[in-house]
Amino acid sequence: MEEVILEFQNLFISGPAVSDRQLYECKPNLATFMAGLAHTELAENDNDAKSSAIWELYHMLLREQHWAFIHLAMAAFGYFAAHTSCNQLWRFVPQNAALSFDLESGKEANGERFLTELKVFLEKETALLTMTPSTDQLRMLVKEGRMLKEMVQKHQKIDMGTRECETVEVNLENYQAKKRRKLPDGIRQGVELLQSGLKVIGDGLPQLQQNHFECADLHDKFMTQFLCLEEAIGQLVGLAGNV
Repeated sequence: MEEVILEFQNLFISGPAVSDRQLYECKPNLATFMAGLAHTELAENDNDAKSSAIWELYHMLLREQHWAFIHLAMAAFGYFAAHTSCNQLWRFVPQNAALSFDLESGKEANGERFLTELKVFLEKETALLTMTPSTDQLRMLVKEGRMLKEMVQKHQKIDMGTRECETVEVNLENYQAKKRRKLPDGIRQGVELLQSGLKVIGDGLPQLQQNHFECADLHDKFMTQFLCLEEAIGQLVGLAGNV
């Protein structure tokens, strides 16, 4: 475990790829890993390489200023603080943590402010866990999730289109050869049937929640599999549309 932690320190903090975009996208998973270190025995002194690496990694996460990363970092550190046997938790918090700065100027950092924000965050998380969402709330959540997904896909297509216009010269001969290709009717019909079936399943999920309201796990499992299926069918539709 110590070797893994030191390797993460090298990758995310002192390594040459510290600004790599793909590495940046791995930070949410790193936050989850860091939360799990609450169950690891740590030496609370400056001479321990593993402890120092964990401090630096938490410093990096808690300095992130994007709202999504702030939420992930606070959730990870909150879990860690609640379950670790370490007494010197101040070592894990940098002086310039994102939530240490005042909202008005964004320049003055204060450790007490961070502790206050952490307390408020944990209280909100606890309150959310005690609430049971209604069917309408779940339906609205699914709707908003789909809308967000469509917006992201739309922006990705626009971004990719702009890059292609700037960097790629269209080869007319290859384009015409590609245009002549056509998928077999069976594949196209199968994709259409999958889309129709997905819509039917989506329409039935609210009924599942109503008829089996006491089985929340069943609904969650259906929802998880449904989202995976939606993603897979979306990829098939994209492939069929490109041919």
